[in-house]
Amino acid sequence: MSELVFKFEYSPADPDKDAIRDDFGRLTLSVTTEHFAGNGGFWVQWQDIVEFADRLTTFPIALESPISAQWGFRYLEGDDLILGVRIAPANSTGGLLVSVDIADDRRHGDRLKTSFLTNYADVETFRRSLLNLMDRKIDQAVLTGP
Repeated sequence: MSELVFKFEYSPADPDKDAIRDDFGRLTLSVTTEHFAGNGGFWVQWQDIVEFADRLTTFPIALESPISAQWGFRYLEGDDLILGVRIAPANSTGGLLVSVDIADDRRHGDRLKTSFLTNYADVETFRRSLLNLMDRKIDQAVLTGP
């Protein structure tokens, strides 16, 4: 089974769950597929994760408009891209391809690129989990694939 795990740690200056949230926190992505596994993190705005979750309600996802989120430096491409997730149609039967790019945030050339298949039902479960993660109700949000 393949999986993509999102974890988010709010800024240490924000220990109280009821306090006004600092805009930034540490997002950690972990991915495991049949052939690859890796993890990495980057400082991101929590609002970006909520916006990504909101875009996951799209149905159907168009081949020319995949759902994606990217975090990193300046141009978000090449070695500037530290974390990236892209969900696009994989076939005509409703399968989705999840592409993941994770780089070390200090040694940008050290990176993992992999992908796995999933479906709309699992994306919806993941979307709800992302929102619960950002509301501090759970410790991680997981997108699974076969």
